[in-house]
Amino acid sequence: MRKAIVFAMSVLMAGSLILSGCSSKPDSAGETADESKAVEGGTLIVRAIGDPMSFNPDLNADDYYYPAAQNMFHRLTKMDADKNIIPDLATDWEWSDDSLTLTFHLQDGVKWSDGEDVTSEDVKYTFETIKNVETSCPFNSNMSVVDSIDAPDDQTVVFHLNTPNVSLVSNLGWYGTFILPEHVFNNGQSWAENEATTKAPVTSGNFKFDEYKAGESLKLVKSEYAKTEPALDAVVFSIIPDETTAVQALVNGEIDVYEAVPTASQAQLLADDSIDMYINEYPSPMRIVFNTKNEILSDAAVRKAIALSVNRDEISEKIFDGLWAPEYSMYPSLIEWAANTEDTAPEYDLEEASKVLEEAGYTKDADGYYVRGLKLLAFEGSGFPDAAKLIASSAKEAGVEITVEVMEYNAWSDAVYTNREFDIEIQGGFIGPDPSALLPRVGEGGSDNVGEYANPDVDAALKQGGSIGDEAERAEYYKEAQKLLSEDLPYVPIVAYACYDASRANVKNLPIEGAGKWGWAEYTYTEFTE
Repeated sequence: MRKAIVFAMSVLMAGSLILSGCSSKPDSAGETADESKAVEGGTLIVRAIGDPMSFNPDLNADDYYYPAAQNMFHRLTKMDADKNIIPDLATDWEWSDDSLTLTFHLQDGVKWSDGEDVTSEDVKYTFETIKNVETSCPFNSNMSVVDSIDAPDDQTVVFHLNTPNVSLVSNLGWYGTFILPEHVFNNGQSWAENEATTKAPVTSGNFKFDEYKAGESLKLVKSEYAKTEPALDAVVFSIIPDETTAVQALVNGEIDVYEAVPTASQAQLLADDSIDMYINEYPSPMRIVFNTKNEILSDAAVRKAIALSVNRDEISEKIFDGLWAPEYSMYPSLIEWAANTEDTAPEYDLEEASKVLEEAGYTKDADGYYVRGLKLLAFEGSGFPDAAKLIASSAKEAGVEITVEVMEYNAWSDAVYTNREFDIEIQGGFIGPDPSALLPRVGEGGSDNVGEYANPDVDAALKQGGSIGDEAERAEYYKEAQKLLSEDLPYVPIVAYACYDASRANVKNLPIEGAGKWGWAEYTYTEFTE
C-alpha cells in the first residue's frame, strides 16, 4: 500500500517579498503583473564570486559552481526560492508503509546534451557510485542509509533503505545530488579524471555548457534538447570576487544579477530606480558554539550566562541594519513547521546572567569577573568579527571574560573543524534543507558536532523525527529535541541570515520570484522586458 507523498520541508518565508524599487512581480512563469513587454532571447549576466572547482557538481560542495549546475543538471528533487522541496527529474514519489522503500517516478523525454536519453539507470549509477566509489563526494555519508537501488524501468527508480529516513527526499534536493550520465562516466576512470569533469560537462538541463574562461566567466547556452525552452539565449556567470567592483558593475549595467548584496551597498541600491531589490532569507543563523569538553564551558551555568549576555537587537541593528533579525529558536524559526518557538534560547538579561553564575557558586574576583580566560574564534568577513566583539563586550558586563581572535577562514576551519581546538566559536551555515540536519551538528559523534556535545535524549528524538513520514508527528520529536537543546545550550542562535538580492529592473521571473514553480538559482523562466 502506498503512502501519500511527503514533502519533507514546508517553509513559509514572510520575507521573500519584493521591496522598494520593484516595478513588477510575476504571477506565473513568463508573465508579469505590469504591462512591460517581454523581450525574446538575450544574454543574462550573473555575478559569480569565484571559479568552479570542477565541472562535476557531485564531486565537491562547490558554492561557486552550484548556480551554474542548477541550470545544467537535474536532481530528483530541488529547492525553490522559499527553500521548499519541489519535483525536478522526479515527477512524484512515495514511501512504503515501513518507510524503508522510496520509489521515484521520473519525467519522460529528458535528454542529455549529446542527445542520449536520461533514464533511471543514470540515477542508479550516480548514487551507487557516490555510495560505493566516490567517497569524497559530499553526499557520500547520506548514502549510508541506502542498501541498494533498483531501476525496474526507464522512468522508475527505487531506493531500498536499511533504516527509515524520510529526510532523504529533502537531502536529495541539496548538495552533491545531480544526476550524471552513465554512458559518459562509466568508462573505468575516476570521476575526477573524466573529461566531463575537467573540460566540458554532458548535461541534461535546459541550458548546456558553452565556454569557460578561468578567472573571467562561465557561459551557458540554451540546449536544443531543453524539456522547457528557456526564454533567454544564454546565461553568463561573470567572475567578480571583489564586492565593490561587483556592485559598480551592476549599477553600470555590466551585470544583471547580484545575489547577497553587501550591507554597505544596500542603501545605494535601494535608492537606484534602475535596480530591483529582493529580500532573501535562509535557515542559516549566526550562532556561537561552545566546546563542551572545555573545563569551564562543560558547566551549563556558564553557557547559560553567556547566552543571557547576547544582545541580539544590538547585533542586528549595528552590524546588519536590522536585516538579520534576532533569532531565538534552536532550529531556524524560518522553517515554521519544525521550529520550536516556545522553548528557546534565553533573551538578553545581564542581571540574570550574573545571578545564574552566583547561584552556581561562582564569585567575582578583584577585577569583577566570575569566569576568566575564554577565547572566541571568528573568521574574517560577513560581520562575524564585529558580532563576536559585541558578545564579548556584553559578557564582560555580566562578569565573563571573553577575548576575540579573528582568523582567516581556512585557519579558523582548521582550528574548529579539524583540530577542535577552541573554547567558543562563531559560525553560520545552512541548517537544512530539513531539520534532520541537526543530528550531525549536535548528535554524539556527529561529523559537524565540533563542540562534542552529547545528550542521548536529544539523539533519540532527532533520530525518531527522521524516521516518521507524517510531518506533524515529525515536528513533535524535533521540537522535543529543541526543548532539550534550549536547556543544555551547546550553542546559542544569534541572528537569522538574510540578504538583499539585486537585479536590473528590466529582468523578470528571477529564481527568487518562482517559489513553488521553479528552482533556486534556476533561470529557465527569466526574461528581459522593455
